[in-house]
Amino acid sequence: MNNYPEDRIGLVIKSADSIAKCISIIRKYNPISISEIKTAIESKAFVFDCDYTNDSAVRKIRRCYDELVKTGATVEIYEDGDLTTREFISNLLNTYREIDQEIQNQIDAEVATEGGDEE
Repeated sequence: MNNYPEDRIGLVIKSADSIAKCISIIRKYNPISISEIKTAIESKAFVFDCDYTNDSAVRKIRRCYDELVKTGATVEIYEDGDLTTREFISNLLNTYREIDQEIQNQIDAEVATEGGDEE
């Protein structure tokens, strides 16, 4: 059992060749203090997390993850308290994009229908 919060997506750094590089990357996405990030890394807590329904923040989580992994860090992703994968995040973002498109299509259809009634 882990102690990671539910209703959140977060990154945990398990190991890293350069803590300084990790801190630099994390601060680009999460403007917390260097000491807070260092403490989170050392305690295996979330170094960056967000509500999993916040699509722009979830995109930042994915970008941050990718950058951290490129530096050689071992990073875990947790969603709703459970270990998950980058693929899950990508699928979640695709779902959000599809929902947004469907909503836009419905709005466009309603506007077109209403516009046709005014003639």
